[in-house]
Formats: sequence, C-alpha cells, structure tokens
Amino acid sequence: MIVTFTLLRYPPRRWYRAFANMGRWIMTPFQAEGLRFQKMMGCGRNFGLIPDLSAYVFLGVWTDEKTARLFFESDRWKSICGETRETGTLYLNPIRSHGAWDGQNPFETAASPRSGGFPVAVLTRATIRLAALPDFWRHIPQVRQRLKTHANDLLLAIGVGEKPVLQQCTISVWKNEKVIEQFAYRQSGHKEVVRRTREKRWYSEELFARFQVVNSEGTFNGKPLPLETETAFIAPA
Repeated sequence: MIVTFTLLRYPPRRWYRAFANMGRWIMTPFQAEGLRFQKMMGCGRNFGLIPDLSAYVFLGVWTDEKTARLFFESDRWKSICGETRETGTLYLNPIRSHGAWDGQNPFETAASPRSGGFPVAVLTRATIRLAALPDFWRHIPQVRQRLKTHANDLLLAIGVGEKPVLQQCTISVWKNEKVIEQFAYRQSGHKEVVRRTREKRWYSEELFARFQVVNSEGTFNGKPLPLETETAFIAPA
C-alpha cells in the first residue's frame, strides 16, 4: 500500500476552475485501478474557517506506488492539475493508525517502517458534533500558535476539510518521530486539547495516522519538501 497526498494550488483567475473540479469529483469520483480510498478536500486559511479558494488537496490510498503513478499520468488527472500554478505530492508509507473515516480505517499499517531517516507525516481527521463546534473552533488559534513554536521541526502544516466547519482534517510533516512525541506528549497545551476532546466528546468519528514520507515531488508554497534535515514551516497563504 502507498498513500498519496497532493496539494493543488491555482492562480486567482483559475479559482473558478478549481471549485468546478471539486464539484465534478463529488459527482463523479475518480475511477482508477488500484485506488482503494480517495478524498478531495478544500483548504482553510491558517487552519481557520475562511476558505483558501486557491488550494485543494487530493488524498489517495493505492495498492502500490506504480498504480498511483499511472493515475497521475492519466488524462483525467492532467485535466485537474493542468491550470495549477503549483502541485506537490507526498508518497506516504503508513506506520500506525486508529479510528475510522467514513466507517472504515483506510490505512493498512506496514509490518515495519522502511529504514532510513525519513520525515514523518501525521494525519488527524474528525467529524465534529454540532454541540461541540463552538468549543472546537475556539481552540484552533491555540493549536496554530503551538505549531508555530515548533517551526524548526515542522516541514509542512495544512488544514483541510471535507465539509465546511463539520468535517476537518490536518496534515503535518515533521523532521522525525522524536519531535512529534515531544509536541504531542510533553507539551501541556496539546495534552489539554486532547483531554478536552475526550471529556467533551467533540467528535462523532475520528482517525489518527502516522506515515513515513518516502518521496516528495513538486513544490509546496514554492519550495520542495526537504527529505533530509533542513526544515521550514509551510502553511497555506
């Protein structure tokens, strides 16, 4: 199995095209050999409620990397990204995952991670209960600020959504797994948010997954994602 995460960014004069592509995908999802699970999602500005109309994300779960690459050479895909000003794709190897996305866990955990000093991607997604919406969104600025305090260890951070406000997903890429552990378990602010999600039952469905970033192609906000030790904080404009 391989998971792909593609960021598509369009110039202002093509925002209507990007929005139309999203609508076409909703009506007719991609049909491709080896494609097990797929999501096309919009991006939020700075993890907030205001949409970033220039940026969309495609997430695909494939039987193997070869089938993913064949799809990215197809006419259907080229029609989606033909007018972008930037496209970047991450190839991800699942390390661990738990929870559900549309009633299933689409990420099969590899028997063992590939060797090498690969960056680690973290995906979290959730369907937020209506009663929990105010509390959830009130904590987003705090989460955003905590991410910025880890700029030296964070390679990429993007907030996306399937449905506005209700179904949210974040993707972050970190230099290594050690710095993720420091952020997730040693920082009191992050632990407090996690505690509140459990106590207040914010989510009706949620999923958490980690991946090795085994390859990166294209650019993210004008820069390739470094697969070595160089780091930079990148978020949607």
